[in-house]
Amino acid sequence: MSKWSFIKKYCKNNQGKLLLMVVVTLVYALLNLVSPLIFSFFIDNIIDNKPITNKLFGDILTFLGGRDYVRNNLWIGAACVLFVNVFVCLGVFIRGRMNAVISENMSYHIRNDLYDHLQHLPYAYHVSAKTGDLVQRCTSDVEQVRKVFAGQLSEMIYSVATAAIAIIVLFSIYPPMAVLAIISMPLLIFYAFIFFKNTQKTFLASDEAEGVMTTTIQESLSGIRVIKAFNRERYEIDRFEKKNAVFKELTFKLIRLLGLYWSTSDLICLGQILLILIVGIFTAIDGNLSVGNFFVFISYETMILWPIRNLGRILADIGKATVSVGRLNEILNEPVEDITTGITPKIEGHIVFEHCDFQYHDANEPILRDISFEIKKGETVAVIGPTGAGKSTLVHLLSRLYDYTSGSIKIDGHELNEIQREHIRRHIGIVLQEPFLFSKTIHENIRLANRFSDDTKVERAARVASVHEVIKEFEQGYQTLVGEKGVTLSGGQKQRIAIARTIINETPILIFDDSLSAVDTETDANIRHALNDLNKDTTKIIITQRVSSAQDADKILVIEDGRITQVGNHESLIHEDGLYKRIFEIQSSFILGGDDND
Repeated sequence: MSKWSFIKKYCKNNQGKLLLMVVVTLVYALLNLVSPLIFSFFIDNIIDNKPITNKLFGDILTFLGGRDYVRNNLWIGAACVLFVNVFVCLGVFIRGRMNAVISENMSYHIRNDLYDHLQHLPYAYHVSAKTGDLVQRCTSDVEQVRKVFAGQLSEMIYSVATAAIAIIVLFSIYPPMAVLAIISMPLLIFYAFIFFKNTQKTFLASDEAEGVMTTTIQESLSGIRVIKAFNRERYEIDRFEKKNAVFKELTFKLIRLLGLYWSTSDLICLGQILLILIVGIFTAIDGNLSVGNFFVFISYETMILWPIRNLGRILADIGKATVSVGRLNEILNEPVEDITTGITPKIEGHIVFEHCDFQYHDANEPILRDISFEIKKGETVAVIGPTGAGKSTLVHLLSRLYDYTSGSIKIDGHELNEIQREHIRRHIGIVLQEPFLFSKTIHENIRLANRFSDDTKVERAARVASVHEVIKEFEQGYQTLVGEKGVTLSGGQKQRIAIARTIINETPILIFDDSLSAVDTETDANIRHALNDLNKDTTKIIITQRVSSAQDADKILVIEDGRITQVGNHESLIHEDGLYKRIFEIQSSFILGGDDND
């Protein structure tokens, strides 16, 4: 989507309001120019008794009672000015209201579309994207677009319309003076354009620097426990100060550009007004310009110059908005993940990998190589191996966060890549290695995966996850408010609540992605036994680095460097030379060593 298409899309629902805003602004600009003409008419044609050459003014004077009557009742002139300015105020109100409605409607829909789009982008995009930068785009960049439609657009229309109408009137009064009145306009317009171009580049750099700074803040606040644990406060402060300094310098550059523009453009405008004032005085003395028309020239000069001068600021804001639109389009132009296309077969939990390979698009070598195994419905399979071996990638493939590069994965006889993503994810429950809890109550966090679950189901899930008794010890029980990301709970408590949140859906396939490592071995065993008692038809995959979590599985897969090197149960693998036996011996020696120390 181009920048113009972006604007058209979000203006579509506001076309009527935009048209009303334009019409009202034009009428407001016209009426604003009427008051000086009324003053001129009263000075020249009423007080100074000059002949009336304008038929419209003559008809109005006749309607008001004639020249002598109006001269004896000058309050009529004040009433006329007041009458015109009432409509000017009404125009200001309507224009302001339309600006507010249009800008808020647009920003509302832009934010909604951005959030919706981000939710539907593939997992790979979010892995590489910086959260702070995305937040900055969804807030600061949207605000820049909103500001243009909140006043800058109508201000630009007003400036151009005022200048155009005023120039026509001035040329109709006295062309030689009119030429002098607009002599600096080309310079102001050219200067505003140059300023706009320079500001646009500087704003882009400033905006990107703000995104980097926001990312730094987000990372530091998210990892505050680690920072505190390793005494990294000073390092993080220094890191933030460097990012903040870059942002400050770029912002100061913008401010310097603004200061240079306002000061020099003020000088040009004031010089122009001084020129008209001096020339106008001598022209009026020579009798070529009446006092009333001289007043019109002085009034219109300010009405022309300041709006034209303000075009620099308006164009600068529009320049900022075009940069922001480009940054927002970078998100909106990213292709969304197709979660609705595909078949929706009955999922029972029979999984078959056949010579499956997977390679990230930016990687040089595959992460998984020639993976083949079978998991029957209701079986419990453990996957064990060193860090980086590819264990979690298996989970990503099963839930179609990534699609395998070659080979085949079948779920109940159906090719996984042909199954609708939304459907397969609804039938696979995953407890992640790093549980994420929302700032809600424990009850709300558990039923998050299934908002139709009643209290009985919530409590049953908590009992299976061996966390029910812990929750009951809290003063407010299930209504205890969990801090942001679960900071008020221990790691094991968070993990067990995350387990309860997953199993409440009773999915046919349940995956533990190294998620039992945060609980002690006794609780680990209790959870696994409770799961077996809950539903013996549930296929369970336990990814772990702990033998105690794997030893009761029906089948154990040992994965090393992206390949399956051993398959069997606990008894067979501890008697077979290989990684599993070495892990078992190391972990057993630690346990025995601990017992000896006791």
